[in-house]
Amino acid sequence: MEITQEQLNKIFELAATSKKIKNSDISSEDISEALIEIERKLYAFSADVKVDSLEYKKILIADDLELSIYQLSTLLKRIGVTPIVARHKEEAISELQKAQFDCIIVDLFMPDCADGMEIIKTAVKKRKETGFYSKIVVISGTDDLSLINKCYELGIDFYIKKDSDWHTKLLQYISTSFQADKNSAYTKSTINNSIVSYMFKRFNDKKVFDSIIKDINFSVISSLNNVVFDLTEVALFDVDNAYIFAEIYKICSENNGKFILINPSEKVKEALSFAYLEDIIKCTSSVEEAIKMIGN
Repeated sequence: MEITQEQLNKIFELAATSKKIKNSDISSEDISEALIEIERKLYAFSADVKVDSLEYKKILIADDLELSIYQLSTLLKRIGVTPIVARHKEEAISELQKAQFDCIIVDLFMPDCADGMEIIKTAVKKRKETGFYSKIVVISGTDDLSLINKCYELGIDFYIKKDSDWHTKLLQYISTSFQADKNSAYTKSTINNSIVSYMFKRFNDKKVFDSIIKDINFSVISSLNNVVFDLTEVALFDVDNAYIFAEIYKICSENNGKFILINPSEKVKEALSFAYLEDIIKCTSSVEEAIKMIGN
């Protein structure tokens, strides 16, 4: 069986390896290593991870690479989103004309960058015409700064390079940027690649508890396994709601992370004591101190 140079390049592209091998130099070991890497990537995205649904998201994927489509679709399905997939420019433009999307994920080269650019222009134009703000995320392996800057000039919201952890960056972006406005009880920020912080205005409501549990589950699968709660503005807390701290502590611990509280009120401390958590969940006075505690 003969393999063309184009097929060979595609195998190593799917494996995300830097090798550039000519047909004449190829060995069975090189092919085996590439196939093992592809299999590893597929397995990593097929593991069963149960995460609560993000019911309000409608996402379009515009990509012509089947492995990327599989990875993106699997990631999004884990968080309750079944995306619409477009495998070429015409199909993507057609989908944009038919529906409103909360987020549009565009591979810049489909197969040429002109195709990706046209999809971006169509999405931005519709955004202006309808007043419905669809976030536009571009994913690509290019390092060409002029192309990346052009995408931002056209109106994209975020660019992600297709490197080894692109999927983690995408989940982190979606997690942070799509925090629902209705959750005004708290604001969320990503401190670094492993720490997420929540600042609360109130924290004594089951709807807020349900929302925060969903969001933390989402954050954890995007590698944000350390959680910091800034409770400085939270004065009231019902002891009967102490279970929420136990649940969040469990989520973090099961994912090798830490859960830290900043400036808990006496009511919160009382709840921690009631649930026998006062010596388990650590407390501190600032985000900076929390970061140090997580690093130790």
